[in-house]
Amino acid sequence: MLKIRVSSIEEFLLADRKEFKMEAGNFVYIYDFERLTDSPGILLQISVVNRSDAPKKVGKIDLLEIEDVSEPVYYNGWQSWLPFKAYWEQPIVDPFVQYADSHEISLFSATPIPEILREGRRPSDYFIATDELVVGFLSSRFSHQYFLWNDDQCNIRGSADLFGAELAPGESVQLEKMVIFGKDSLWSMLENYASLIKKSNKVEFNDFSGVGWCSWYQYFSDITFEQLSKNIRLLAEIRDREKIDYRLVQLDDGYQEDIGDWLETNSKFPELKEIASEIRKRKFSAGLWIAPFSASETSKVFREHQDWFVRNEDGSPRIAYRNWGKKIFSLDTTNPKVLEHLRDLIVSIRRSGFDYLKIDFLFAGAIPGRRYREDCGPIEAYRIGMKAIRDAAGKDCFILGCGAPLLPSVGFVDGMRIGSDTSPQWNGEAMDIGIPSARFSLRNAYTRAFMHRRLWLNDPDTVILRKCEMTEEEKRIFALSVGLLDGMMINSDDMELVDSQGISLLKEAIMLKGGEPRVFLDGMNSVFATCTRKANYCNVTSFVNLTDTPRHSIKLKEMYENWSGVKPPVKEVELPPKSIWIAKSDSCDI
Repeated sequence: MLKIRVSSIEEFLLADRKEFKMEAGNFVYIYDFERLTDSPGILLQISVVNRSDAPKKVGKIDLLEIEDVSEPVYYNGWQSWLPFKAYWEQPIVDPFVQYADSHEISLFSATPIPEILREGRRPSDYFIATDELVVGFLSSRFSHQYFLWNDDQCNIRGSADLFGAELAPGESVQLEKMVIFGKDSLWSMLENYASLIKKSNKVEFNDFSGVGWCSWYQYFSDITFEQLSKNIRLLAEIRDREKIDYRLVQLDDGYQEDIGDWLETNSKFPELKEIASEIRKRKFSAGLWIAPFSASETSKVFREHQDWFVRNEDGSPRIAYRNWGKKIFSLDTTNPKVLEHLRDLIVSIRRSGFDYLKIDFLFAGAIPGRRYREDCGPIEAYRIGMKAIRDAAGKDCFILGCGAPLLPSVGFVDGMRIGSDTSPQWNGEAMDIGIPSARFSLRNAYTRAFMHRRLWLNDPDTVILRKCEMTEEEKRIFALSVGLLDGMMINSDDMELVDSQGISLLKEAIMLKGGEPRVFLDGMNSVFATCTRKANYCNVTSFVNLTDTPRHSIKLKEMYENWSGVKPPVKEVELPPKSIWIAKSDSCDI
């Protein structure tokens, strides 16, 4: 395993290319370093060669160790709902595992290698960062990559799990490329990292214009067709009267007969074609929620096709997670019949008139286990399923990913939820493991802002406009943050309960959209400086405080003005608890 000192990164930058070979057991590891030409960083391609005379399986491999690491260290969670945040000491894992076990929360929702959590170690998946460097992988096509920080030894170890992929004698495999950035600000390195992922994977995605509406955070699974129809009518009236560019109505969980039986509606709804027609007749795009890789123990698809699912070693279907009061199983996307089922499902939904799909609980497609194709690991299987969905949906269908392994999803989705579910309540004291929380949803919108318009469009989750358990200031923080971060703008309310104050808040948030946001991360997980430039109406410099305590004398730095062009009338800002402060450019068109 190669050891790199942070202080020696500059030495690598002095040469265009270097190669090292290391031997360990039955394998030879070839490290090929190459300097990036357009940013201060290096590419690392690692190849693994089986030098023995017999076939060998490759599981977890330690690839490199970075020494002399100083805190804070920024950890990235595996999938949409998990945090990207700064740690000042090594994350403690046991309370999370105990909480998950006591609440029957599957650790498969946190990692495809849950044994690492049970060993008391918490990984940072795909990439890891400090104020001095960002190191991460550019793709996740067949392996799962992660980093572990040891605060006692001040080092970071980078590893990959190939899930037992077999190499014949003399055979080699090239791992996914890694990049190491240094000598720049943290936010610039993160932006460069995401831009390099976009370039390397030739990422393209559909745009999302206007404002959308979603049923979930008002009605949850109790939504009825009558309630949906009422809101469609009210949204059309508000669109015309208030000149708000509502374009999407998305029906969330609650219409289907069962989890997995997505084409069969329950007694509260007519067939899918009539639902889509009801939405489209008011000139809205029709959106639908599904969890395509999931099926409950009571579903028709599970009862009739138990051979379609990821299995345990004894051949029984493996439980992916528990929800809706049921055991949920994962479709085996390496099975040709399952792929045909997925294609038929998506084509049928599209033919029913839906042109926006929210695909949720996607981590289920990447759980480890026995599959139809024994040579296919869980990450590769996940991508096979995602490709089937993307191809069947067509290029003109907007796909929003949720509960999704992040890096393996690049190129398959147009938008991505980048935080936990929000909530009609702030819920700022919840355990930070993806539990619904407006505060933590918003925190991730800031910390993962660098992914926006590089990997996909960021979905910070929905704005809440009605009176609810959140205070007016909490609702305002959320809505205005979505606007200034240029996130997908969707609200989730019974529109009959949204008063003029709620409409005004939505308009104010919309006026902040369209810019290029930059979040200046500095190790504080709940207080952020954000600036936007090239916005539709005005550029902005902003501070937000998501905590319950005030923040005093926050200085306005020259780099904020350099990015946004905004010259605030003050030198310092006082931030009350749970508040947002915004300064707009003099040329503001609002």
